[in-house]
Amino acid sequence: MTRIIFFFSVLLSFGLKAQITQTTMDAPVSWSFALSRQEMCVGDTVEMIAKGTIVSGWYLYSNDFDPSLGPVLTEFSFTADAGYKLLGKTKAIHPKKKYDATFSGDITYFVEHAEFRQKIIILNQNPAIGFSVEYQACSDALGRCVPGEADHIFKDLLIKPSLKKIVPEQKSTPTQKKTTQSTNNPVHVNTSISQLESEKQKLIQKDANGNDVTVDYLKNFVKKYGK
Repeated sequence: MTRIIFFFSVLLSFGLKAQITQTTMDAPVSWSFALSRQEMCVGDTVEMIAKGTIVSGWYLYSNDFDPSLGPVLTEFSFTADAGYKLLGKTKAIHPKKKYDATFSGDITYFVEHAEFRQKIIILNQNPAIGFSVEYQACSDALGRCVPGEADHIFKDLLIKPSLKKIVPEQKSTPTQKKTTQSTNNPVHVNTSISQLESEKQKLIQKDANGNDVTVDYLKNFVKKYGK
């Protein structure tokens, strides 16, 4: 009887272990998604923050190493929408790095916790930011890798109109135009110069007898134009 109970316990333990292993393989990574700001305006740049919680004994491949090595990189695919646009690529935050002899190259990965960020520009007040993330998690102890996928959408967001104001172009006033015209058209100055050019020819003067009367002429010139 004792042997029967022991054998039944072993079978139960083995079945429970197999169930736990299968459950772990089904979902080795659980995801949560958030935006860096709850309130924003049209034209603002925000970040989509994706965080993954990884089951102990498993690791998640990142997205910033050579995909030709072999492992499936984590990839975010965004649904096209007129309410937003992506700024750059999705960035992995502080992944670990190591040389993997199996793939003969450096790989990056996460254990326990993973984080990715994507910058987004808000284009109107009704954006629907939808995306999916595909990934691969592996366990060296079990010698297995499991693909996974998660979907999410941000909608009904609190988006305010743009705060940027358009300053109208200033036009010159009639007073400014009048001043400019007065500066660019010195009528009095031009007239005085013309008179001086005419009078300059008369600086050297002689009377009918050939005597130089220039000094007397200059005195009269100063009295006439010196005021």
